[in-house]
Amino acid sequence: MNSKRTRVQPVFGWLRQHAGSDWPATLLRLATGLAIEINPGPLVSANFTKEITVPASPTRLAWMIRNSHRLVPQDGRRWKEYRQRVTENPKLADTLAALDSGQRDGLPKKLVLEGKTHCDCLLECERAVIWVEGKRNDWLAPNTKWDVTRDQLARNLEACWLLTRQKQKQYCLLVCHEHALKYHEELLIAGYRTGTWVGGWPHLDETTRQELGKRIATLTWSQIAAEWPGLRECRELIDLD
Repeated sequence: MNSKRTRVQPVFGWLRQHAGSDWPATLLRLATGLAIEINPGPLVSANFTKEITVPASPTRLAWMIRNSHRLVPQDGRRWKEYRQRVTENPKLADTLAALDSGQRDGLPKKLVLEGKTHCDCLLECERAVIWVEGKRNDWLAPNTKWDVTRDQLARNLEACWLLTRQKQKQYCLLVCHEHALKYHEELLIAGYRTGTWVGGWPHLDETTRQELGKRIATLTWSQIAAEWPGLRECRELIDLD
């Protein structure tokens, strides 16, 4: 069942309505994995109805073009399309020049090898932004259409970082899940936290990757409901263990 409709919206809707303004700090206290201290302050806004999307950065798109010969698509049968889409594209040089200057508007569709990242819930607080990825019977996607190593965890955390750079606020990614994390999810999270896996961020420098890896937190829906028992009154949560 749709995790956004059956978990994200009822949980964060209830919290926004009934839990005052400091509940984001409690969420981070309950969560595990953050390697830095984040004091988000009072809630300013909670966006979980109208989906927020963040496009891939010019740096990411340029890296994919320059390394298309090294990439593997999700559907391995389409590997020849890199040549048709990229290396033989007459607009290649102009596109790279635009991306290198920080522009991404008006790019040829075939040279955009990564689309927008979607946010389930964005909590903006006085001093921090929390990007929530909600899972129920689904899991973190391990790849994208044109890159088998570009996983959802890396995309979401980078998108949160990009959103907050101009705000001068702290940030983190909070993965809210129902069941035990899948094996690939455990490996991804551990790899980014320790810096032993960089597959999702090869276009970023080591310092940035280390900073991002410190900002991954995990929390279960059951832990949230235990902290705020009133959530059990939501009809969408009657089957929550």
